[in-house]
Amino acid sequence: AVVSTQSTGEFFRTGLTSSPSNRRRADTDPESTQEEETDNQDRNQFSYYFMLRTGKVLDLTISQQTKNFIFRTRGSKEDISVRSKEVQMFYTYMTKRLRSFPAFENWKPESVDDVVIGMERFVMVNIYANVFNPPSDREKNDVIDQKIRSLHWILPKHLDFTLPNDNENSDRQLALAQYYLLQLNEKRSPHDKISCIALCCKALHELFSLAHDKAAGADELMPMLIYTIIVAQPVNLFATTQYIDRFLPAETLSSGETAYNFTNMCCALQFLENISPDKLSLSPEEFDHFMKGHSSHLEEALSTKFASGLIDNINRVKECEEKVRQLQSYHDKLRDNTEQLQDDITKHKAEVQTSLASMRSKFTCIEEEMAKLLIS
Repeated sequence: AVVSTQSTGEFFRTGLTSSPSNRRRADTDPESTQEEETDNQDRNQFSYYFMLRTGKVLDLTISQQTKNFIFRTRGSKEDISVRSKEVQMFYTYMTKRLRSFPAFENWKPESVDDVVIGMERFVMVNIYANVFNPPSDREKNDVIDQKIRSLHWILPKHLDFTLPNDNENSDRQLALAQYYLLQLNEKRSPHDKISCIALCCKALHELFSLAHDKAAGADELMPMLIYTIIVAQPVNLFATTQYIDRFLPAETLSSGETAYNFTNMCCALQFLENISPDKLSLSPEEFDHFMKGHSSHLEEALSTKFASGLIDNINRVKECEEKVRQLQSYHDKLRDNTEQLQDDITKHKAEVQTSLASMRSKFTCIEEEMAKLLIS
């Protein structure tokens, strides 16, 4: 691996596009020049991202190192375990750099933590396509996706739990839990994905408390989580758990509520992967009958007012999400227009300065001609 022959600092300081050979090639190779311009755009994008979140100007070396790391990881052919280790090393290295950044001396620790998370999110969004669901995961991921789809007939009674009585609050919480599961495949950073899992579990805790007036323990949460996965049928769930395990900062999964929620998700996924008749209190014949698609339980469930309420709630959540996307699009356009305005101002300023310089030159010539006439 690359990291075995270089120190951590050297590994992140090395610039793939800053070597003399690359600079010489850029002078004669249009494609290389274009690549270099793209790299500069990535670096500027990170600088803008940092300034937007903190109001501070980013140290150029930090910006350059982050860009170098993204560029290096995108082109890496190493095994996914090696790339995971390199990303974790980068987190550790860059976290120390950011925490020692002079502009953060008077910041609260949690505010600096937000900046660090922002850095991690920025990196992972940029390398997502290169590290999510690698070839080593795809076969098992597809098998588990298919297994979850084949279990659509399972009802709460098969998992030994009951849903609260039909009411608007219980409908909303179950719909939210499903919505956050479906959002897992839409998010690209490990932090955003683990947040979806946390919000899903929170909704299920709320759902349980509506019927029992107490917090749900692991034994109560697990069957609800399994059922929610079956109903929502999120894609790439195995690949998502592997991605989080590899690329979320290691200390985040070592303890606390985040680790608890993630463990529950992995256990639910393992249950579904290895499901058997005895785990559902069914005979082998009944299990095979349902797995062959002869069950009418799903149609019966979907015809209920409860399921209808779930669909309505999911649609309302999707409408809210669309509004958020529209606001984000407006923000992006506003940012682009602001940048264009700044460019126009800079260009106009340069043109004015050029005109003034030209006028001064002409005025000087006129003065010289007038002086000659007076002397003569």
